[in-house]
Amino acid sequence: MADSALIKGLKTIKRGADTRNALRLIRGFESRPVHDVIKVGFIVQMPEIWHVQQPIYKLMCEDGRFDPWLIIMPPYNIRNKSFEDNISGYFVNECINGNRIEAIKDGQWCDLVLDDFDYVFVQRPFSEYYPSHLKSWEIVRHTRLCYITYATHEFEDNDEYPNDFFKDVYLGFHEDESVADMLNAKYSKGTHKRFYSVGYTSYEKGLSLDKECRYKRVLWAPRWSTDSVVGGSHFLDYYKQMGEFDSNAGSLTVRPHPLMWDNFIKKGIITEEEKDKILSDWNANGIKTDKNPSILDTFNETDILISDISSVIPMFFMTGKPVIYCPFECEYTPSFKKILPGLYQARDWNELSDTINRLLNGDDPLEKERGRILNKHFMKYVHSSEAIVEQIYNNSLEHKKE
Repeated sequence: MADSALIKGLKTIKRGADTRNALRLIRGFESRPVHDVIKVGFIVQMPEIWHVQQPIYKLMCEDGRFDPWLIIMPPYNIRNKSFEDNISGYFVNECINGNRIEAIKDGQWCDLVLDDFDYVFVQRPFSEYYPSHLKSWEIVRHTRLCYITYATHEFEDNDEYPNDFFKDVYLGFHEDESVADMLNAKYSKGTHKRFYSVGYTSYEKGLSLDKECRYKRVLWAPRWSTDSVVGGSHFLDYYKQMGEFDSNAGSLTVRPHPLMWDNFIKKGIITEEEKDKILSDWNANGIKTDKNPSILDTFNETDILISDISSVIPMFFMTGKPVIYCPFECEYTPSFKKILPGLYQARDWNELSDTINRLLNGDDPLEKERGRILNKHFMKYVHSSEAIVEQIYNNSLEHKKE
């Protein structure tokens, strides 16, 4: 126990020192000038969450004040904890202006000069998915690190976001004032406010999606981990019953979290053979597995969402279409509490199957409540991209050369 307490104490001391060092570096950027045309890098790796950064990147490509670049990372394999040797073609095709840097080619990392960028966005706050020279504590030594949260906070005391990432963030953009206020209280010092809730691009995208509900097309989005620390998953509880879905009543598509299969196999929860058997059984019963790189395309083809606690719930909620929530008992965040009255909740298979059947028959008593919640709390997000771009530009004005 003594050794454990000592190690914990040493880690606390180191964390404090790292936070102070990051703050010193961030303060240094307050006196570092930016280019006349602001050079912004977007470190991208996962197509599944590109919708968060894509509208910012697109606006900057159309705005002469900015010089945006894609810095394309290779996929990361969580099973063997390694990077692919080459990048995929997805982000090459997403590059609008021709300005891109391929971070790896034939297994060799490129010599990337981060100091030449005024701002650099990362997609995720998890250092294990980045090589050593692109981890947050390395980026903060060279340029202003920016982050738009790709996943909302649904419950309090959520350890899904590691605190040591946010110490390195120069400008962060979040879905709710309560999250930004919490992070500012912890990390912002002096006159530099680091975290904002001026807009959230996932909500903006959700508000632009098809709002017509035909009560036919069902999407199930199970979570990636059974660990209650990150909200758990009902996949093991329902996958057999879902495999017997009545295709005469409607259609069912399953879109697991991108990490679910690999994580379940890595943890020994299921085997590769069991995964193949599940997919084969689903396919035999006409159940689709979603292969769209972007969940937005899938949402446009969905009438009813079934999900564990997840960021896909508030994003799909923006469409105004019904959500069946498989609940995780916890203290919800103020943001998630706003939409909770508009969600159907199913705590077991009987409740879930009954709710599915009622909605497939068009029985949707929460329809007006969803509309009320959207009008009261979320219509302000329709211009999120513009607000974030202007926030970055206004920050840059503080650093222009005299």
